[in-house]
Amino acid sequence: MIQKLAKNITMPRVDLKAKPYNLSDEDIKWVKDTIAGMSDEEKIGQLFINLFFFGGDQFSGNKLTNTEILKKYHIGGARYQGGTSEQVQDLINELQSNTKVPLLVAANCDAGGNGAMNDGTYVAKAAMCEASGDEQVSFDAGYVSGRENNAIDVNWNLDPFVNILKN
Repeated sequence: MIQKLAKNITMPRVDLKAKPYNLSDEDIKWVKDTIAGMSDEEKIGQLFINLFFFGGDQFSGNKLTNTEILKKYHIGGARYQGGTSEQVQDLINELQSNTKVPLLVAANCDAGGNGAMNDGTYVAKAAMCEASGDEQVSFDAGYVSGRENNAIDVNWNLDPFVNILKN
């Protein structure tokens, strides 16, 4: 079944030298060689993001270690629940050192760096930014979350986004 699905997946033509990729010839060779060296199962696994926990898996009851998850499912990205900056950095280091393809690591930082780690800097929620009437508050929330994400190697911020505030 996996082979049948993989055969139906076609890679779009993407200019890896152009924005937003800006890859060198050496980088592009690594990408092509890596993809060519992946099994169909590994390629399909890249489509999935796993939610990691500090402590036991609260939802699925999964008993696999982080390394076992990487080796079994070949995930393309990681999300995590809570954690201090030190815990998050340790998790990301563990994951990145045990995967064949570097992972996208996501955080939801719409109010500042506190979305990436429990001890991150809170700036303001989107509604608060709007209520301030000052675009600088929104800029500051994005700036802080970007700096703090970068500091712990989170490379995929799931913000900004548009949502509707309901009371």
